[in-house]
Amino acid sequence: MRETWQLNRFLTFAAGVCLLAGCGDRYDGRLAVSGTVTLEGVPLSGGTIIFEPIDGQGSTSGAAIENGEYSIDRKVGLKPGKYRVAITAGDGKTPANEDEAAAPGGSTNIVSVDRIPPEYSERSTQQVEVKSDSPNKFDFPIPKARDTKAKKGKR
Repeated sequence: MRETWQLNRFLTFAAGVCLLAGCGDRYDGRLAVSGTVTLEGVPLSGGTIIFEPIDGQGSTSGAAIENGEYSIDRKVGLKPGKYRVAITAGDGKTPANEDEAAAPGGSTNIVSVDRIPPEYSERSTQQVEVKSDSPNKFDFPIPKARDTKAKKGKR
């Protein structure tokens, strides 16, 4: 009986030492995040998604969007909190400025125009809350692509 009591006492002590020594969460509270992005009802073929903490605390992270899906592994994931979400996806063919498109030597330097409207990209109003007790799957159905023709005409 006394040996059982000593064993239980030792195990309790060992568990406490382990927790204090850092045997806890090896990802420092970071969580995996995933979801889908569609543009005009179609999975976004390629792009980038960035999560920035709204209060300046926490972690900034992002991922590539491929075939309408993105995934951020827990190793580089987000800590619980509120985040601003910015999505970008160049069209891969439209020079942002016709004068700057011509590179030295006659070749063309194409800088893509972002297909994502400003309220989802550079002036994003999209926000999510990452929680430790939920799957943290966030989908972004972008209803309409940016009007690239109006942007080209202004330059």
